[in-house]
This record gives sequence, C-alpha cells and structure tokens, in this order.
Amino acid sequence: MRKGTPHTTDRRGFVGAVAALGVGVALGAETGAPRLLGAQQPASDAWLDRLKGKHRQLFDVPEPEGGTVLRHVRNYFEAWRNAFGVGESDVSVVVALYARTTPLGLQDAMWEKYRLGAALSSTDPTTNAPLIRNWFAHPKPGDPVADGEPETSMETLQRRGVVFALCNNALTRWAARLAKSGLGGGTAADVHADLVAHALPGVVIVPDVLVAMTKAHERGFAYVRS
Repeated sequence: MRKGTPHTTDRRGFVGAVAALGVGVALGAETGAPRLLGAQQPASDAWLDRLKGKHRQLFDVPEPEGGTVLRHVRNYFEAWRNAFGVGESDVSVVVALYARTTPLGLQDAMWEKYRLGAALSSTDPTTNAPLIRNWFAHPKPGDPVADGEPETSMETLQRRGVVFALCNNALTRWAARLAKSGLGGGTAADVHADLVAHALPGVVIVPDVLVAMTKAHERGFAYVRS
C-alpha cells in the first residue's frame, strides 16, 4: 500500500483504523438478492473473490453526510479514467455500510415503514417531512444528494461495479431499536428479518465489519474513511 496521501494508510495504519472501529458488519451474500449467513452457515468470500480490479479501494462510511461518499466514489473512478487512462474493469471498490449508514442499504418500503428518515434526521425538501424513501439509492431530480450531481447514486455506482457491504450487526442493533419503539409491530427478530429481506438488490450482507475490512486488506484493498 502506498504512503504519502492524506486519505490512505499503510498496513499498520489500516489495521489500527479497523481495530478502532469496534463495531460489526455482516458478510457473505452472493450477487443478486441478499442472503443472511447464520452461525451454522459458513460465511462465503465469493463476492470479494470476484473483485479482480488491479486498483482496489475500500470506503469506510459510518455517517451519511448527504451522500458525500457517493461523490467520492464517482470521482475515484473518473480520476483513474481521465488522469491515468485506467478503465473501470481495472478498478474495484467496496463501500462498507454500518452505524448511521445502515439504512442506505435498504429499500424504500423500509424507509417508509420504519421512518428511517426521521431516525437519520433527514427531511424531504419537497414535503418538509422526514424522508420516507432511499434517495441515496435512486434520487429524483433535484434531490440534494451528493451535491446534486447527476448519475451519482448507489444504483449507478453498482452498475460500475461498486459493491456495497451492509453490516448485519448494525442491522441487528437497528432492528432492536425499531422494535422497542413499536415501529413495525413485531419483535426485534421480526424486524431484523424484514430488513434483511428488503435489502437493496445487489447489496451484500456481511457478518462483521472488522473481518470484512481485514479480508479486503488481505486482498490488496486500500482503506479510506469517507
């Protein structure tokens, strides 16, 4: 891993940054509909093994910050292409979703049912009410996501090969809080199953963020907190 840039770490720095997180993410679904891996089902690294780009970057994203990471990832691809002549097939990117970015990996139905916009203090400017749709995944024209740049969305980035890894430990904690608040009318286990079943298509549910980041590092992915 190269040194000297303000946003990356060397091997020791990477491991230290990972250890400092102290929180979990989930891991091991195949492509297509997300699949939760339970304790009795060995986790699969197939999704990670399929990322073959020479240039590899993992974005650690605990805060939504208006979708800033989406702009960062888009600029990452375009800088490789425009400044260095590197095509997208030679670039592999993983974005880790956990903590307050957990809802970014969920479908609109979950945002409406569990009032996830209110939980994130996100207001829809067209209604002046808490957001009830995932505008990070598929923004409408005029949505203030990622500085309002066109074609900067999770769905667009997925088409460019970006993998969004959604934390199961975070899903579990969110489910417990949502159940306690009475939203959804079910137990924590019921809410968790609902969230898992309504992850965005193509999103990978991984078992633990520390393990996921370590495994990505072992495969040559650089690390950046975004």
